[in-house]
Amino acid sequence: MKNIAIIGGDLSGVSCAYFLDKFSGANSKKFNIDLIEKDLEFANDKFGKFQYGQEIYDNGWHNSINEQGVLFYLMVELGLHRYLIQSGLTKKVFFTKEGIKYLPDKMLYGYPLDKKEILLSDIFTFKEKLSVLYNMHNTLEDENVEKLTVEEFFKANINEHIYIKLIEPLLTSHYGSDISTQNMVSLMPELSFLTIQKEDINKILEDMYNRRVIDNIIVGREYRLKFTLKSFIETLESNFSGKVFLEFNRDVEKIEKKGEKYLVYSNGSIYQYDYLILTLNQKNFLPWFSQDETIKDFFEDMAYVSNIVLTFVYRRDELHINREIGEIIFPKEESEYLTKLEYISNKWIDVKMSGIQIVRAYINRQEAVKKLLKKTDKEIQNIVEEEIRTVHGFVGKPERCYVSKVEDNYRFCCEKYNEKINSLSTYLAEEYPNLYIIGKSKKATNLENTILEAKETAKEIVEKIK
Repeated sequence: MKNIAIIGGDLSGVSCAYFLDKFSGANSKKFNIDLIEKDLEFANDKFGKFQYGQEIYDNGWHNSINEQGVLFYLMVELGLHRYLIQSGLTKKVFFTKEGIKYLPDKMLYGYPLDKKEILLSDIFTFKEKLSVLYNMHNTLEDENVEKLTVEEFFKANINEHIYIKLIEPLLTSHYGSDISTQNMVSLMPELSFLTIQKEDINKILEDMYNRRVIDNIIVGREYRLKFTLKSFIETLESNFSGKVFLEFNRDVEKIEKKGEKYLVYSNGSIYQYDYLILTLNQKNFLPWFSQDETIKDFFEDMAYVSNIVLTFVYRRDELHINREIGEIIFPKEESEYLTKLEYISNKWIDVKMSGIQIVRAYINRQEAVKKLLKKTDKEIQNIVEEEIRTVHGFVGKPERCYVSKVEDNYRFCCEKYNEKINSLSTYLAEEYPNLYIIGKSKKATNLENTILEAKETAKEIVEKIK
């Protein structure tokens, strides 16, 4: 009988425990899993909720899921599809000082697939349209895509005006941070990999668009859970068998390698494990590797992005909005703080019928986030309400407001990570066999990647156990 410890009870840890438990039954493998969490509940920092009447809503960072990918199919696997509410067909628009600007319909990764739509759009000035007309596409043949940032990639491949005015705001909104200086290969692996093969990028994007790939940020339905993502984690927990032991309120002081096994020092006791999975932030586990320069060198400078999201609940007569708009996106120069306003009441009919307007205000750009993290929740609310009034004019006072500050939300996709991740993985396999580092300190840059990595790790461990 093998013993496995998962240290960290966020989405990554809980998902890994779920898949280990599931795969063990399918393969008749025998092991026990201790899921160790220092708090009294799972994912305490990221998934919040509030109740209004009979309905429960998210007020944390995440609000909906895409209709493709591992997260959606895991919902179906768990029998949660009956609780998934499909969004209505709403539009994303840009806010500018000249008013609302509508986006071209056919886009992927913010990349316009129809030049004619761009020329007809009111997003660009006449001079910019001339520039678009004569210099729409460049070539990447002389560029090393693996080393390019997102900004460098798009500027090398498309008109600079299109990137600044159209692509950058859309991607910042979609990925939850200002991604211009992040590494292209880490953030958009499918697109960058295909481009490295020197294929025609227009053909690649057309094909991806037609397949409705998960990173299509314009086309494709969204789903909202009838309950919350916090409840989804609790549902994963409820599906654990007797092989999984939940260890809440357990602080891990250190870990120690002993032969082929690992000792975990926790709450005054020592526990021995055959496999160890770390899903927590590296700031928490680096002290356990204080003598290991290779691990310290890789993780010490790893940067993260932080986010702030406010959930406002208005009575319907206190906020009047265009019913066809689902999101208003703010380019850099149009807003000091706001990145996006999302109108939940327009997206989901059950909210619309309740007589309230739910508006979520996202602050993604790191410079703005850093300014606001130092302020109180009330100060943040007042600042954001003032910016909302620049969009709507008169707005009544919200009935409720929830402020969620999510620090170190996801890994910043830097070039250093890509250069060293393969050598680190080899080093870990040689020096720390059967120890895995996953989650926000490894691959996770969104919910989908987090769950996919947990599933891949669980599969690898089950295959190794004899």
